[in-house]
Amino acid sequence: MNKTLELIWKAIANPIDAFKEIKEEKPVYAALIYLLIYGIVSVLAAHFAGKNGIAFPQNGGNLPPNAQAFFKDFSNSIKSLTTSTPFFILGLVVPYINVFVSVSIYELIAQFVTKKANGLALFTAWSFASIPILIYKLLDILFATAMNYNLPGWIELIFILWGITLYVFAIKETYETDTASAIGIYFTPIIALLILVILYVIMLFPLFGSLFKSIPGGVFTP
Repeated sequence: MNKTLELIWKAIANPIDAFKEIKEEKPVYAALIYLLIYGIVSVLAAHFAGKNGIAFPQNGGNLPPNAQAFFKDFSNSIKSLTTSTPFFILGLVVPYINVFVSVSIYELIAQFVTKKANGLALFTAWSFASIPILIYKLLDILFATAMNYNLPGWIELIFILWGITLYVFAIKETYETDTASAIGIYFTPIIALLILVILYVIMLFPLFGSLFKSIPGGVFTP
């Protein structure tokens, strides 16, 4: 636990030194403890976010009655989901799966680019590189419980950019490569996935058109 807390602080204060230390020592146990903490915080953040469901204007705003009923049912479903036991269990498991899958992809790309293999070090470094998102989730919980206030999107964007920076540093120090190569390795699967999604949407567009045409005309009208 002490090693976990030490690496958390180092990843915030001096991430390059933290990732260099991780590369040398490969403290996987510290990453496993950290991911448990991350999972607990993520579950709590999702719970408080879904606690009040989806906010609607008073009297449903200008939504048609049928649409109001649909979105209210959807909001209630969100509430039920985020307070269920399976949701809590899944929330604790997902961070481990997410890091394992991400590291598997990036390890393969990094081996191709740098001709080096360092999966255990990358697993640990990748885990601690998510600290900006953990901090954001903690702040979100704090403001939601103490002030009933949701942080604006631009604050989340700052933490996301900070997180991307740490992921790039993690790749750079783990494989001892230059910053440009680390950036390229990081964005390669993201760009590939984006291209696949765009192609998939284009192929499904005719299906969506047919689906919308088949919806009865009175569903979203008073």
